[in-house]
Amino acid sequence: MSQADETTQKEAGSSSRLGLMLIGGGFFALFLTGLLLWWREGDRLFTDGLIAAIVACF
Repeated sequence: MSQADETTQKEAGSSSRLGLMLIGGGFFALFLTGLLLWWREGDRLFTDGLIAAIVACF
């Protein structure tokens, strides 16, 4: 295997890992946001906010 092939494979692997880390970080941030909203708003978040969001979709 040539040096160029090894470099290309390393770059592809590292960009793939970076993409997965960014997606994972985004999901984690959304999870923390949900926890914060639940802590601040409690049941009202899902009874009022979620129902209003579902109604807005239809």
